[in-house]
Amino acid sequence: MTYTKKWQLEKDLESLRHEFPVLERCVYLISNSLGAVPRKTREYLLDFYSLWAEEGVSAWKKEWWELTKKAGNRIAALLHAGEETITMMTNATHCHWIALSTMFKSKEGKRKKIVITDQDFPSSMYAVRSVSRFMGWDVDIVKCGEAAFLDVKDIQDRIDERTLFVATSHVYFKSAQIQDVSAIAAKARSVGALTLIDGYHAPGCFPVDLEELAVDFYVGGCLKWLCGGPGTAFMYVRPELASTLEPGLTGWFAHRTPFAFSEAMVFTSGSYKFMSGTPPIPCLYTALSGLDVIDGVGIEEIRQKSILQTDLIIRRAKERDFGLFTPEESSIRGGAVSVNVPHAFQIKQALEDKRIKVDFRKGKGHEPDVIRIGPHFYTKNEEIEILFEEINALFKSKDYRKYPDTINHVT
Repeated sequence: MTYTKKWQLEKDLESLRHEFPVLERCVYLISNSLGAVPRKTREYLLDFYSLWAEEGVSAWKKEWWELTKKAGNRIAALLHAGEETITMMTNATHCHWIALSTMFKSKEGKRKKIVITDQDFPSSMYAVRSVSRFMGWDVDIVKCGEAAFLDVKDIQDRIDERTLFVATSHVYFKSAQIQDVSAIAAKARSVGALTLIDGYHAPGCFPVDLEELAVDFYVGGCLKWLCGGPGTAFMYVRPELASTLEPGLTGWFAHRTPFAFSEAMVFTSGSYKFMSGTPPIPCLYTALSGLDVIDGVGIEEIRQKSILQTDLIIRRAKERDFGLFTPEESSIRGGAVSVNVPHAFQIKQALEDKRIKVDFRKGKGHEPDVIRIGPHFYTKNEEIEILFEEINALFKSKDYRKYPDTINHVT
């Protein structure tokens, strides 16, 4: 099934917005956390149900067995990667485990260091640390310190002949800073280290060219900017590596002849080599639905609008003397803006009750508490103005004081 339709953002905005039901109910400025679901996703899921209802177990042969490959190849086309270079998985943590497990056999080698940063997403850090404890690897954390943002040179300086992986982010989840991962990959290659890049906040927000970046592993997901929902993570493996590496964590989908039910593992080739057990089939349908919309709009057009709207957010925040925890320079800024609004968590809750959706992230160390504002291609400029007008009204009325300042839920 495909519903790909071409959209022109300026001319077709109202009809495009109609494709996203949640936009009729609220001001949705939280696509950096969860992209809005396309209306057509319901039909994709009904196709899933109908195939299951009509064919039963034969649905595997009809469509389901090849669905991970289909979804992976659609993402590969978007990210300028070759066919069967992207493996669909359930979440980014799972992807990190699989990537790190390719080095399980290196336990006795000299390379025993994993370089990460204190700006990376905690779940990725948990995965790196837990595997490193098991393997006896050292974790070298590059800290932002008092600087506003990480300098790529600080990361490069930690990469040496002892480094096994550099496991960091393409876009840092809290600040939306775009990191120069191609420079990191070049330094890693020069000393024989591998790169494991968490790109979850990049695809669907701005153009990503994996061949140009020349990274070894690239983890992403359809949950956010690709409007594909949860359970739709993916991992790219550079083809030259994929042909030689074997994952230490695996399952029957990665077997060359899975239905032989052999006791011995013989790995298949291509993207299925890095799979484990049975994939979440319904989630793959939602991923394809979101990709249809993204392809119909065009990633270059999405990026152009994103820059204009994040610029607008920055201007409105500065007019009110709110602090920023996101780069003002658009070339190193992702799709969200983190704004240090006073009483940020209370303001976030008050906005939620006004049907304005943003999210909150608590500061650590010198970092401020922020609300993250994530417009997407379906966002109107007027919605950004509404957000800041409502923030003004909350400070004037003091109504935010009715809300707890203790964090008790996500986003």
